[in-house]
Amino acid sequence: MKEYYPIHELAKLFDLCPDTLRYYEEKGLLHPTRGENRYRRYGIQDICTLNIIRALRALDLPTGEIRGYLERRSVGETLELLGREEALLRRRMAELESACREAEERRRRLERYRDVEAGQVELVEELERPYVFLEKDFILEKEVDFQLKRLEQRHQDYIQVIGSQCMGAALDGESLKQGIYNHFSRVFFLTKPGLPFDDTLPAGTYARLYYRGAYDRLKEHLGILLAGVEGAGYRPAGAPLELYRIDAHDTNREEEYVTELQVWVTAAV
Repeated sequence: MKEYYPIHELAKLFDLCPDTLRYYEEKGLLHPTRGENRYRRYGIQDICTLNIIRALRALDLPTGEIRGYLERRSVGETLELLGREEALLRRRMAELESACREAEERRRRLERYRDVEAGQVELVEELERPYVFLEKDFILEKEVDFQLKRLEQRHQDYIQVIGSQCMGAALDGESLKQGIYNHFSRVFFLTKPGLPFDDTLPAGTYARLYYRGAYDRLKEHLGILLAGVEGAGYRPAGAPLELYRIDAHDTNREEEYVTELQVWVTAAV
């Protein structure tokens, strides 16, 4: 190892720009000597200091606190900082484990719905499902993604659109009576157990149908779903729902979209 390093060589060694080394010097973190022509010369102690600075910057310590540590460094203070570093790394490990679980859930969701049978009316029993939502007089179909983004921002502490939460929209019942199929009364995210929620989808019997392709096929498939409900001796007990199982967050190809239509039903009298 050389005795001294010029600024450009040391910057390259630590993958820094020379201005960063000058900044550290201005803040009293580095103390290079001056060689011929007043060029900065960085020694072995500066290399050790830079290693310490890099570790402390990873802890998000401000420059002043780093300078204070470097000036009064002791085993006790080093132990305290190592404790902070350990706690930070454990938090990051937990975040990575959570992100890994989310990625696994999303992969399983895409694999499941990519191959789901479309066009068939089924009756299924659903448990109570909590959700968060935005509600308006009506939301146009072209506004759904924008409103979902607003909803995500309101609950960004635990909602990630690219995660495994299910997005959906409730069709506006009054508009349906007038033959209007692109009005929605609310958009929502189904949440997970233990998370905050605004309301719940009631437990009970639901009729469902999956369809592939663009959303302009809603009218056609909703007609199939409601005919199937009537044929099975049931009647709708709530507004039809769209659940977006595969959408623009997953693919650029509309033909790969998978939407689940659901409606809560009760036995016809």
